[in-house]
Amino acid sequence: MKRIRQRLTFANVMSSIAVFLVLGGGAAYATKKVGSNEIKGNSITTGKIKKEAVSAAKLKKNAVTNAKIRNGAVNSFKIASGTNLIATASGTIAATSGSFEEPATIGLVGTTTFTPAAGTVDQLNVEVRGNLNRTGKEVCGATVIPTVNGNPWEVSNGFIGVSSAPETPTKLAPNGFPLGGETGPVGLTTPGAPVTLGAKLAGDAKNCTSSSTVSVALAVTQLK
Repeated sequence: MKRIRQRLTFANVMSSIAVFLVLGGGAAYATKKVGSNEIKGNSITTGKIKKEAVSAAKLKKNAVTNAKIRNGAVNSFKIASGTNLIATASGTIAATSGSFEEPATIGLVGTTTFTPAAGTVDQLNVEVRGNLNRTGKEVCGATVIPTVNGNPWEVSNGFIGVSSAPETPTKLAPNGFPLGGETGPVGLTTPGAPVTLGAKLAGDAKNCTSSSTVSVALAVTQLK
């Protein structure tokens, strides 16, 4: 006992009391949670919210409505012209599938039919990518013909062609022309009438390997 009394100091006693408080009532207090019903209305102000604490994942679905957006907060600099997407579709076909005499229909997956509205400008965007390899010295080429309501859609540069690299690569296009595209208005003359988009392939079977393919993607955007 004498040895114990010699080791008792004020600091030791206070430390022991703190431990008992934590293990006893202090622990019970620390584990008590504050429920939403215990928070006074309008007590949490903007200044009390940590910067960037509210993330997109914390927002309830459809919680942000037009009424919650301040007038002028979303302007033309935030939403670029032409970002109103109306329809998209894409498909891939073997480059040896069709010829200029008998073009092959490219199967498209997505939305291929839309109805243009009066007073709006709908723009058709077509991108073609070729994965083309030649069988010999001649270039493997393919031409995609976009269609509108079954009719060829021809714009300034005509139909869209892609090709493999030539036997002797050129400085201008060492890999040939694997990518092509066109953009132009569609449905301007027929507002209110459904427009169905499609694409056909005129390939060059004799110069392309059987593994050569052509992919096409269509997108219709509405300009305001």
